[in-house]
Amino acid sequence: MAITQGGATTAPGRGPRSGERAIVVGAGIAGMSAAFRLHQQGFDVTVLEAEADIGGRMSSIDQDGFTMNRAANILPASYKAIRGLADDVGLGGQLGRMDGAIATLRDGRIRRLRSDHLVRDGIRTDLLSWRSKLKARRLLVDALRMRRSLSYENLGLAARFDVETAAAYCDRRLNEELREYLVDPVLRALFGADADRVSVVDFFFAAVNFIGSGFMQYPGGIDFLVRALAEHVDVRVGARATEVRHDGRTVTVQWEQAGQEHTEACAACVIAVVGPAVAPLYPQLDSTQRRILTEELDYASLFNAHLGLASVPDERALIVQVPRREDAGLCVVTFDHNSSPSLVPPGKGKLSAYWLSSWCEERFDWTDEALFEEMFPAIDKVVPGVRSMVETTRIDRWRPAVLMSRPGTYSAVAELVRCIDPESPVQLAGDYLSASSTNGCAVSGELAAARLVAQGVRS
Repeated sequence: MAITQGGATTAPGRGPRSGERAIVVGAGIAGMSAAFRLHQQGFDVTVLEAEADIGGRMSSIDQDGFTMNRAANILPASYKAIRGLADDVGLGGQLGRMDGAIATLRDGRIRRLRSDHLVRDGIRTDLLSWRSKLKARRLLVDALRMRRSLSYENLGLAARFDVETAAAYCDRRLNEELREYLVDPVLRALFGADADRVSVVDFFFAAVNFIGSGFMQYPGGIDFLVRALAEHVDVRVGARATEVRHDGRTVTVQWEQAGQEHTEACAACVIAVVGPAVAPLYPQLDSTQRRILTEELDYASLFNAHLGLASVPDERALIVQVPRREDAGLCVVTFDHNSSPSLVPPGKGKLSAYWLSSWCEERFDWTDEALFEEMFPAIDKVVPGVRSMVETTRIDRWRPAVLMSRPGTYSAVAELVRCIDPESPVQLAGDYLSASSTNGCAVSGELAAARLVAQGVRS
């Protein structure tokens, strides 16, 4: 694998390239997607990653025989960019399709809806009253109205709908029950925020692009794709970029690794880091983009609590959403052994529990031990007796984690995208350009690479 902690290296079996040099800052899925697409077009690509390993929020770690996905965990079948990249690195045949259940906790009991039979199960379920089910038809009408604007390439296209919170939309078009047991649980599960905070656009994006699409079953940990992409380019971990500048057609990147400072010139650069990190790294950032990234976009904080279990819980769902009425802090529990059996040793189970952003912020400096003492009673509502099943635990803390919208966020995203200079040798990629998801990040990386390729800077 072309990943190093020391000096430069090249991918196994690859000699010097005749193409122009490109540097990508950030080895998450946005950066690795950009790097791979540039490599395909003949660029000689180096990826700089400040952390000790690649993947970012699409990374995994092995612990006590369990593979733990540190942030992202589920891949909806609608993730076309992820599948396309997997196909191009020869992994497409290893991505199976699952039609597992999406469940919601209500009154202490789990109600399941099969992802391939959502309408049928939605009609039959006692999760919602018949009055709410009839009113839910309005969701279909409004989803069809918004559908063409809910783009992975630029969610700013939905700016005209970005005028109210999901809670305000529920008050206007739905009812309290639909908010509490349908809209709010989806937003808590995906963004770690309640409906009274998040833009209605995020709910409809999830409804159109995630819900009912089924899921992909992937080989190994969620980092399977970034590691496969890394086989094709030079990736340097522990390499922290400190400044990116350009002068005409030449880009200069300064970076630090193992106590040494480096300066390298290249023809093209993709900056693929979280939104708040862009402006300090790139002094020539457009002033409007700088204002939006530093002042107008908010990120959630995230705890992902992992539980490696000695046995498999009696639950067939892939995810169980937890409404606020059931627990204030716990948002969703994923049953990882159901979605990807290769993550666990034979006969064992694995859970991941995700928590509300504000709950995490209040406890961000707590020890793992103190956090688990507060977490176990909540997780027990989903898996009774879970504490007695635990073999190993881990908590991953993310700050920033995912983009957390509010009314007006996607108007800001639209303005940010309008300010992209397609002729600049420095392009941006990240979750702030569309939906905050692995697929959205992959799309942003591919678009950044495509803009550079279109400039004809390659020799």
